[in-house]
Amino acid sequence: MFKRGFLAIIGSKILFWFKPELKIVVRNIVICAVFILITIYIHSEYIKWSEVSGNKEFITLSFILKNGLILLSLMALLFSVKRPNFKNDRFDKFRNKKLKSEADKKLEPQGAVKNSEIDDAYFDKFRTKKKLRTTQEIKLSKK
Repeated sequence: MFKRGFLAIIGSKILFWFKPELKIVVRNIVICAVFILITIYIHSEYIKWSEVSGNKEFITLSFILKNGLILLSLMALLFSVKRPNFKNDRFDKFRNKKLKSEADKKLEPQGAVKNSEIDDAYFDKFRTKKKLRTTQEIKLSKK
């Protein structure tokens, strides 16, 4: 029995390591199960109280309320599990092909600007330099 429990814990840790968004799904399932168990417990206590006190006026309403709460919690669980969560799947580059690299975003004009103005803005950093060096000079100066 301890071996199965230990293997289940190790297996869940490995699974959560590969799929971290499953932690959120498991957490939502546990919260829903706890809510359902609390609802069933409170309803059973109400049934016991109504039998002891003889007040059976609202028993049908309590069954409707209990089943409605359980159904509502299961629907909330279904929608929370089915909701797409694309934050950490690392496929944004393929899903949204309009994404650009950081260098492209810096060179991109802020407003509606002509191509000649873009080229001028790009080459301004070279125009302001005192002396431009070739790649050979750069490599020789590093040594």
